[in-house]
Amino acid sequence: MNNDKLVRAKILVIDDDVNMMDVLSVVLRRYGHEVKTYTEPLAAIEELRRNKYDILLVNYLMTPVKGDKIVETVREFNKEIYIILMSIHKDLAPSIETMQHLDIQAYYEKSNRFDNLILLIQGGIKYIEQINKIKTMNNQLDHYLVDFAKILLQTIGAKDHYTEEHSRRVTLLCIAFANYLNLDERQKSDLQIAAAFHDIGKIGIPDNILLKTSRLTDEEYNVIKTHPVIAANIFSVSDIYKDIYPIMYHHHERYDSKGYPAGIGGKQIPYLARILTICDSFDAIVSKRTYKEGQTIEFALTEIEKGAGTQFDPELAPQYINMVKNNMSYIEQIYNEF
Repeated sequence: MNNDKLVRAKILVIDDDVNMMDVLSVVLRRYGHEVKTYTEPLAAIEELRRNKYDILLVNYLMTPVKGDKIVETVREFNKEIYIILMSIHKDLAPSIETMQHLDIQAYYEKSNRFDNLILLIQGGIKYIEQINKIKTMNNQLDHYLVDFAKILLQTIGAKDHYTEEHSRRVTLLCIAFANYLNLDERQKSDLQIAAAFHDIGKIGIPDNILLKTSRLTDEEYNVIKTHPVIAANIFSVSDIYKDIYPIMYHHHERYDSKGYPAGIGGKQIPYLARILTICDSFDAIVSKRTYKEGQTIEFALTEIEKGAGTQFDPELAPQYINMVKNNMSYIEQIYNEF
């Protein structure tokens, strides 16, 4: 970042001292910053909800709402903005505990000299710059992780073609069900990624078990049951997937707590994992394997209905059945293409 960019930030100021706020505005704009000022905290908070700012400069001792309460509200919806708390005298400054608890990055004691404030703002801009660099690096790492996961999935597909095609079908089923349930965009994205890679843990299953065409022994089945744990471990290395790997980990749990690997049940099972379980089971019933014939869509829906309240979430199961019945041509198309 060059010096021209370094001295520019989008700053919101909240202060009930109108004269001081006017002076601050003049000084900060002189250094090239974009400044918006508020004397009314609620209006300022709404502005922060609507628009992105780099730095929040807020007076600590205001009436009727103190600055720390304003910050507490802001931190509920904005964890990233750099906050500088001001007060008129160091004896009235907020405690270290308050600063740490609310993630307030800096403190400025008001005076007629603004050199220290300008330095604090410059420090805030450098801080933001570093955070953005870290985010960029994390995004690159996350892309690498997904690419690596795709390679692993293709590696499984090279020896077990069913797993690769199964993952694609389950992903399409999950997307259709997510749209039917009107999930938000974040939930849809998390579910789609989890569905695409839910069986990636089979990379750690020995070929003599993974490719076995006859009935598995109890010991072999226990090995197969480790694949959700392996899948979750692969994705747990990235903090950005903290909401995704539990979906993979729990997609073989049952509503009656008789599933694996954790043996939890009911609403303890993550909501998106309960969705994935239904889509995964539906495809397992309809799909043909070397050791079994595929069943009809109608038969699979009957099995989902029978499993409501035992294997499947009793609220989601009938919704899934309705989704399939209302989108029969699309569901049939999925199975005609694979």
